[in-house]
Amino acid sequence: MIFHMKEKPYNLCFETLSNDLRLKILKELAEKPRSVNDLAKSLSTEQSRLSHSLSMLRLCNYVTVRTQGKQRIYDLNPVIKQGVSMEKGKSSIFEYMDSHIALACQNHCNKLTQIQ
Repeated sequence: MIFHMKEKPYNLCFETLSNDLRLKILKELAEKPRSVNDLAKSLSTEQSRLSHSLSMLRLCNYVTVRTQGKQRIYDLNPVIKQGVSMEKGKSSIFEYMDSHIALACQNHCNKLTQIQ
């Protein structure tokens, strides 16, 4: 689904980021890729709660996952790692989200598709 300016799912992007555990996960993954067990230990949270948050972050393309042996290793999406340049006075949070939607989500919202 391609979005036009009026249809962009800002609320879904912000909803995904408005969770303390998800923000902590992103901060941990900014340091290095980690397994679910490593994240659960470093964030002192139960694995099921962590897995739910990771699935939401994957759905919105904030993180990627790869299998290494029996473990699933999570990492920040390369687009998220690179970041979006926001020049002072020239960008808004909505322009940042436009960039996220265009680059990380490739103009397709998995979360919106799941809701419909």
